[in-house]
Amino acid sequence: MLRVIQCAYAVVDGETGEAAECGRAAKGERAAMTLDRLESEDTADRLVALDRETYELLQWYAAPWPVEWLFPPAKDDQGRPRRPRIVVLFTGPGGLTHGILRILRANVDIVGVDLDRGAVATSTAAGYRTIHADVTDLDPEHPCLQHVTGIALTPPCQAYNPSGLRKGHYAGAIALIEHTVLEAAAAAGFCPVVTPDGGDVAPGCEDGYAPRSRMTWDEVREPLEQLEDARAGLMAEVVIWPLAMLARGGSVEWVAVEQSSALPARIEAALMDRLSEAGWHTTEAFTLDAVDYGSASHRKRRLMAAYRGERPFVDLTPAEPFPDTTFAQVVGWPTGRTYLTRGNRPVDPVTGRAKGGSARSADLPSTCVTATAYGWTCAETGERISQEDIGRLVGFPADYPWRHVGRGRGVRNMAQQAADVVCPMVSAALFGRILGDRQWEAKTRAYVEELYRPVEVEEGGQMLLQILFSPRISAQNTGRSTVA
Repeated sequence: MLRVIQCAYAVVDGETGEAAECGRAAKGERAAMTLDRLESEDTADRLVALDRETYELLQWYAAPWPVEWLFPPAKDDQGRPRRPRIVVLFTGPGGLTHGILRILRANVDIVGVDLDRGAVATSTAAGYRTIHADVTDLDPEHPCLQHVTGIALTPPCQAYNPSGLRKGHYAGAIALIEHTVLEAAAAAGFCPVVTPDGGDVAPGCEDGYAPRSRMTWDEVREPLEQLEDARAGLMAEVVIWPLAMLARGGSVEWVAVEQSSALPARIEAALMDRLSEAGWHTTEAFTLDAVDYGSASHRKRRLMAAYRGERPFVDLTPAEPFPDTTFAQVVGWPTGRTYLTRGNRPVDPVTGRAKGGSARSADLPSTCVTATAYGWTCAETGERISQEDIGRLVGFPADYPWRHVGRGRGVRNMAQQAADVVCPMVSAALFGRILGDRQWEAKTRAYVEELYRPVEVEEGGQMLLQILFSPRISAQNTGRSTVA
C-alpha cells in the first residue's frame, strides 16, 4: 500500500521517473511475495502449471536469468544440487562452457553473459544459454543468483597482453584496481575487523567483518572510469560478483578466473586476498599453455580458483604429454610449408624467409591465434585459412557455428571471437579439477583425437583427406524461459 501511495503522489507531482520507479518496486515486492508463497507450497517444480499472469510476473522478476533459477535446485540424498548452477561472465563464443558440457559432459546448469552480439549468437547457436548484456549493468545481488554453486569469469585480456598496449600494467591502473576491490569488500560487508586482545567487539561486527559500507556497486566501480583502458577495470568484477552474491545470502562454493599470463602479480594477489578474507580460504593459480592439453595452437593463460572447502583432489596436470598437432595437419597442407601471419613481406636474401617475423613453419603447432588470423596465408600458394580452420586451431570442431551480427561478413569479428576464447581442452582440465571429474584427461584425449584425426575415404578413385567432424551438441533444456 505504501508503494501505491508513493506512486500516486509522484504522478500528481508530475514526477514520472519517480512514479515509474515506485511502480517497479511495487511489482518487485509483489513478485517476491508470490515467490515466497510458491516456495512454501513446494511448487517450484510445477512452473508450467502456473496461471499465465503469475508466470509472466515471475519471468519479469527473474529477467534476464532463467525463471526456474528463482527456486532452489533439486538436491540429492546428501543435500547437494543434482545439477549445480554455474554463471560464466564474459563467456565469449562458449569455449569454457564447451569444455564443461561437450568434453566433460558434466550434469550442470550453465548460463553465460557477454556483451559482444556475435559471440552471444555463436554461443547460442551452439546450444548454450547465453545472456546478451554488459556484466557491469547486471545486478550481482539478483535473487536468481542465490542458489548458484560456482561462478567463472574470463575478463578481456587486451589491457594486459604483450600484444596490446599493456595499459593495465601502469602503476596507476594497478593501484586503482587494488583500491576498487577493497571498496568492493567493504560494500559487500566482508572487510575484516581486527579486535585487540581483550577488547570489546564493535556493534555489528560480531561476524568478524565491518558492516556494509552502503556504497552501491555503481559507486564502487566509478573510480575505474579514470583508467585509460576500461577493459583493465573489468578484473574488479572477479571480486564484486562473488562477494555481492554472498552478501545477498548466496552459497557460491567456488570462483574460477581465466586471464592473460601477463596479469600483474599485484592484481592477482589483491583478488585472491579479498576472496580469501570473504571465506574462500583455499586459493590456487596456474599458468597453462593450451598446446599442452592437445590444442593445435599455443595459448598461455593464467588460471585462478578459490574454494570455500578443501583443495580439490583431482590433478589437472596430464599424466602423459598430449600428442602435438601441427598447423599443416589442421588446415590440410602437405609438410614443408610456411604460413605468413603479417601478410606478404620482403624476403631476407640471407635466410630466404620473409622479414619481420611473419613466416612460421606449418609443421609445428600454431602460434597464438589473434584477430588477424583470417588473413594468415600460405607463403607458397597464397591460400588463406578459413574460419573453420581458425576454430579448430583453438580447439573447436569444424562445424562449430561461428556467427557475426552486423554489417559485412564479419570475418575479423569471428576471428576475434576465436582469438579471445578459452580453449575448451584447458576448460576441461580446470573444471575436471573443480568438479572432481577423475576422467577429465581420458575425456579430453578422446575429444582431441576426434577433433584432429584424419580419415581417408575413397572418392572418384582418389584418396582424399577429410576431417572427422564432431557432432554439435543439442541445446540445453531451457524450459519456458528465454535468456538469449
